[in-house]
Amino acid sequence: MLCNKVSFEKVSGVDAKSSERLVVSICTNCGLVQQTPIPPTDELKIYYSHNYREDYKKTYSPKPKHVSRAAKTAMHRINFLHQHSVTAGTLFDVGAGGGEFVYLSGRMGFDSKGIEPNIGYSEYAKNEYGCTIETGEIENMSGQYDIITMFHVLEHVASPLMAMKKLYQSLKENGVLFVEVPWIETNDASPHNIYFKAHILYFSIDTLVSCASCYFDVLTIDTTSNLKVLFKAKKSPTSLKLPNRFSVDALRKRIKERGWIEYLFAGKGLFKPIRKIARRIKESRVNGLPGKKIADNILNENINC
Repeated sequence: MLCNKVSFEKVSGVDAKSSERLVVSICTNCGLVQQTPIPPTDELKIYYSHNYREDYKKTYSPKPKHVSRAAKTAMHRINFLHQHSVTAGTLFDVGAGGGEFVYLSGRMGFDSKGIEPNIGYSEYAKNEYGCTIETGEIENMSGQYDIITMFHVLEHVASPLMAMKKLYQSLKENGVLFVEVPWIETNDASPHNIYFKAHILYFSIDTLVSCASCYFDVLTIDTTSNLKVLFKAKKSPTSLKLPNRFSVDALRKRIKERGWIEYLFAGKGLFKPIRKIARRIKESRVNGLPGKKIADNILNENINC
């Protein structure tokens, strides 16, 4: 939570994947969208370390198609950093998954390591890529770094303000934090495929910036499908800055009004089945290949473009 006030408006009551009961609400004071109530921390730790990947990926460790997707996404993220003059330094990836970003960023000039709560994925990263990836949670981080990356992790965290404090303490002076989360306002997500058990929090631009406001200033924001924000560490912490009333009311209205017409046409959801078929055809070519070979091929394609 951001404001610690109990003033919620229900936005959903069903898990989009399981169809089981799942209450998600928006705080009418600060605008943060979250599960209500938020599950206990111990329960979340067990779920993410043992069950999450199998629930959502149907596998204990990455399959070739997962490696291919993760490696392509990793290259996009590395290119994003390069475009914003972040090209070298010690890098720590929180929620490192199967290790593709750590491995490829290391190949591209960063001194990279990471941490991943899921045992199957963290072991795969170490064995397949030889990466330095610990099995653990954000609170298990040690050391200080020039760059910290955290992709699709913050939505799984019960205490985002505590997470931001830990990230700040783990950055060197003038360090950079690169966060990516699903964007609650995007138009390219099906209206019936948004709220899941695995996602504790759902961010708008203003609520994500607010979460970081004690410790970080915004360098750049990108809302191409997901929400990406590049932050710079402040010289010293300041007070939390909550979204204003206009922002909260606008988000409440946005969530209520978003619908199928916008998704199918403005969000190009109409073309998703075609894109999925094309992706499956491409991914069939990597079946049977080791992960490192897949990642290296994607790196070489990126360098040669």
